[in-house]
Amino acid sequence: MPHKKKEIINFDAEVDRTGVQALKFDGKMMESIFQEKDLWPSWVADMDFKASRHIQDALTRRVEHGIYGYESGSEALPRAVSAWYGKRHSWLLNSDHIIFSPRTLASIAVLITLFSEKGDGVIVQPPVFYDFKMIISANSRRLVKNPLKIEHGIYQMDFDHLESVASDPKTRLLILCNPHNPISRVWPKQDLSKLSEICVANNVYVIADEIHGDITYQRNYIPLASISNESSQNCATCISPIKSFNLAGVANSMIVIDDEEKRSLCKGWFSRFEVNKNNVFTTKAMLSAYTNGESWLDQVIEYLDENIDIFRKFLQQKIPTVKLLEPEGTYLLWLDFRDLGLDVKQLEAFLAHQAGIASNPGHWFGREGSGFARINVACPRRVIVEALEKLETAVSRLVGSE
Repeated sequence: MPHKKKEIINFDAEVDRTGVQALKFDGKMMESIFQEKDLWPSWVADMDFKASRHIQDALTRRVEHGIYGYESGSEALPRAVSAWYGKRHSWLLNSDHIIFSPRTLASIAVLITLFSEKGDGVIVQPPVFYDFKMIISANSRRLVKNPLKIEHGIYQMDFDHLESVASDPKTRLLILCNPHNPISRVWPKQDLSKLSEICVANNVYVIADEIHGDITYQRNYIPLASISNESSQNCATCISPIKSFNLAGVANSMIVIDDEEKRSLCKGWFSRFEVNKNNVFTTKAMLSAYTNGESWLDQVIEYLDENIDIFRKFLQQKIPTVKLLEPEGTYLLWLDFRDLGLDVKQLEAFLAHQAGIASNPGHWFGREGSGFARINVACPRRVIVEALEKLETAVSRLVGSE
């Protein structure tokens, strides 16, 4: 059997994304949000890297076939997903327990409506991805905060507070983010076990958003469902290749539910509303990612780790007033600007108008994120260095004017 040739990628190559309606580079959108359009676009969580050549080739072959009619479901794809998670994350998920969904946020919205009632409480752990709050509100559920706390520069879960809010019988769900967006925390096993114990004891079902799980550094990502049988029976896990393989515009999301009754209910919803049809390009892209994408992903992680190291050293040596909270996963950095003494509106304006960065101000993720900002480093290295130099100049001017 011939040896498969390793794909070697040049992540320093810069690709013009302005001609394909890329959200991140949409000048009108940036101007409406940041009042500037000529900014470093670091506010959308996708990568500025081309997808694996294997994925491109799979899509090209499908395009060249020329007929894009209805297709039956792929038996190979669920098996490939199961094999991927077994090999990389030691999660022996049952491929029959996978439900395909158009988007992760759609999955979360469906799970909220199925497993809670209007007025019920849904726990989130801010600072956390802002769309969680919007989905909870849009579905007439009640937002329940279990804020994370910073201890010695590291975010920790507040389990005493979690036990308190989970004990309310009208609190039915918790949305776990692992790795956590925006703080880039990869939750350790002991934290996941404790969270699961509290939720099981209080009949709080967990929706685990784990779509960033493939990209980690010092700490390995551990799926909540892999912790114990009790954990797997008390959670629905949302996974997808969109972050790992830069496929947000083409790939589907998946929900893994081990509890038979809840899985049947969820499958029934997708069938009833006809949200279970196949997309011929999506299937090919996902199957190629999970069967041929490992080398590409490993190289991405190595490149991202080097980008983070450049960011870390630059801040330490030239902008010590801006601090990096050490990232454990994702390609999103959580920066602490509190030493600059700016309020949330001033920081937002400073980053856009002075530093030239379209970032995600921390307060977007809840008041607990005030004074911070989220920065995306999944881009060519030259762009990172140029952005850091602009930030250094802006901070020097700000400090010098005081």
